[in-house]
Amino acid sequence: MLAVAGCSEDTNPLAPYEGGRPLDLLRVTQSFTPEIQWVGGRVAAVGVNRGTRAALDSTLVWIRTAPDNSISSFVGLEGGSDDALVTSYGGTPQDRLTDGETYTFWLAERSALDAALDSTRMEAGTFADTTLTLRLLLRGQNGGGLDPVFEIERDERLTGERFVVRWAPEGLRFRRLALREGPAGGFTNLIWHVLVPEGQPPSIASPVTIGVTPEGAEEVTPFRDTGFEPDTTALTYVLWGVTDEWDEENPAFGVNTPGYASFRILSCNFDIDDPCPTGQP
Repeated sequence: MLAVAGCSEDTNPLAPYEGGRPLDLLRVTQSFTPEIQWVGGRVAAVGVNRGTRAALDSTLVWIRTAPDNSISSFVGLEGGSDDALVTSYGGTPQDRLTDGETYTFWLAERSALDAALDSTRMEAGTFADTTLTLRLLLRGQNGGGLDPVFEIERDERLTGERFVVRWAPEGLRFRRLALREGPAGGFTNLIWHVLVPEGQPPSIASPVTIGVTPEGAEEVTPFRDTGFEPDTTALTYVLWGVTDEWDEENPAFGVNTPGYASFRILSCNFDIDDPCPTGQP
């Protein structure tokens, strides 16, 4: 997550700007389709470049434009891009960004866009940009006798954050799915736990949003939405699930336990200042 705060005019006087308040990027969310929020007025273009520089060139991946300054203080990438314009600059259009890549997000008033984002030709306050590396998939390790492949996606919106779980094989259905603090499955320190009642077939299917009860299941432990905090004392979290092959009478949570699957999540995923390196473990 990135928050770019404007400087106080009392301590850092801004250069004179006749157009009103300068553009100021407030936030770019961590998502495959980020949302961008700003203050300072309406703009004629919002764009995204791969890499560390805003430009109308081959690094451009997404852009939205208007004939005049009519795009107001919020844009979401899933709302659509002018792909033909991206291509005209030699760029490759993307409707979803890539985990682990660095992007530059920018805003431009009409005059800055007409100046081709050339800093030597733009008026002060008519352009703003910020660069960040997207960290969208939680780093962790799969385990359990079922040997599935889990993927947990962070999807941050201006209105809140959610975590979406997917797994392969897609046909795998769980009887139970739970999230807890700790290095392995268990029934203590639960953050969330859902269960398909007896008498019904296992039906918890991919994808699942953590904290949202899947169809056909019941919530045993309500989601503790403070479970993923950077200052937590937990070293790891684990998401675990079981099928009917799992022995309910003698529950085990080992790496080879039949009917059991887990995804060990490192808490560094939630540390804003020092997140897990891309690709770990």
